[in-house]
Amino acid sequence: MNGPPIHARLVCAVLTGVLSGVLLLTAGGVTARDWQLPRELRDEVAALAEEQQQFIVSGAALKFLPSRQLEHEIARRDAESLQAFITDLMHVATEMGYDPERDMGAIPLNLDSRNFNGQTIPTPAPLRKLEREPGPFGVHRYIFPASGVPTFAGAKVAIFPEDLVAGGVDVAIIGIPNDMGSGRRNAKHGPRVMRALNTIATPDVQTLLNPLDVLSVVDYGDFSVDNMSTARTIGHVTDMVAETAATGAVPMLVGGDTSMLYPGVKGVARHHGNGSFGLVHFSAHPDVHRTAVHTISDTQAIFLLLSEGIVEGRSMVQVGLRGKDVTPDNLQWLRSQGVRYHTMASVENRGYDRVLQRVIREVNRGPDKVFVSIDVSVIEPSEMVAAGRIATNGLRIGEVTRAVRHICNAKEIVGFEITDLAPMLDYSRLSALNANAILNACLVGMAARAAGHRPNYVHPLALDHGQG
Repeated sequence: MNGPPIHARLVCAVLTGVLSGVLLLTAGGVTARDWQLPRELRDEVAALAEEQQQFIVSGAALKFLPSRQLEHEIARRDAESLQAFITDLMHVATEMGYDPERDMGAIPLNLDSRNFNGQTIPTPAPLRKLEREPGPFGVHRYIFPASGVPTFAGAKVAIFPEDLVAGGVDVAIIGIPNDMGSGRRNAKHGPRVMRALNTIATPDVQTLLNPLDVLSVVDYGDFSVDNMSTARTIGHVTDMVAETAATGAVPMLVGGDTSMLYPGVKGVARHHGNGSFGLVHFSAHPDVHRTAVHTISDTQAIFLLLSEGIVEGRSMVQVGLRGKDVTPDNLQWLRSQGVRYHTMASVENRGYDRVLQRVIREVNRGPDKVFVSIDVSVIEPSEMVAAGRIATNGLRIGEVTRAVRHICNAKEIVGFEITDLAPMLDYSRLSALNANAILNACLVGMAARAAGHRPNYVHPLALDHGQG
């Protein structure tokens, strides 16, 4: 074949793909579904081999460069140069595909390991009975927990399902220190830092309730994860969440990266039933990546939940979307699934209060039971420096806590999850403080509901000093 060596032409093809990003910004993108070969370029394309013609006309070439750049290349190249150019793009397309003789279909594991499932084997029942009577127990040195082992909300500890049942536990707060997602990694330390900061279960300024005075809350420890394999982690976390939900306690999950949203919701659904509850997802990211090489990650959690029927699209609401993954293709797919989404463009154009009222109406029209998910990326970075997948121009912490508190009061909460806090990125601990505030907002909402208060109730002493 004439022309430069194939490695040189591949470099040109790659550079063309990079340049395409610039052109997309200036000229706008056209998808393969919408594009048609211009009439004035048909003669140039007709001179190519039939396979090359199909590669262009089908829009397959648009995966590597935008329509404007493709048309430019067809128009300016002579027949020989165009043939070489398209041949190289087709070669790249072939190389990107899966080849069973070249590519691993799965990552091999050491099946001879003596500890293959060592991290996930529970303590046998006979050993549990020898240690103590079932029920939550304290791990603090003094009557008031100012010293001892840190726990979420300073609460008692439970280890086994029988502890949750014996204690009549309402909420089990659980760490899931998974850290295999995208973005700035340190999410595995999120549970540890949120637990140690101990700013959960603070009194509610509206109802003047302390959630621990109304709800039975325990620290249920951390679920075991494999930080070399999200795929191996999913099954165990799903099982453990389902086991927790079956006791009657609400699993309140603290991540860890957002890939754990999938097994968290799936575990709750195993107990309550697929499609039996709604999902409210506060996040900058839609998490509906549908063409990734891996089958589970933080960018795919919502796609998997919807495509597997674990949650119905019409029962799902997303709030705070923005950033590079908020594309026409992803938003159109969410529409096709019936998802109610609210981008930051909606917030900026309509105002947060109007958007929140719409969110509340949509949640109220949905199922009586709801799972609430928070990716801390939803928050404005000045108030959440330690978001693993950080995105500018987000919601304020007060806006998020107000919404979460309302929803956790208005609906029966079957699960809660907060993910992607990477605490090492914020030495001030402001990010962890605000993450705890969101978790506390849900506890407050659940406590107010249990106490018989409606979402907008305000205690008279909190509303006015009464001095005239």
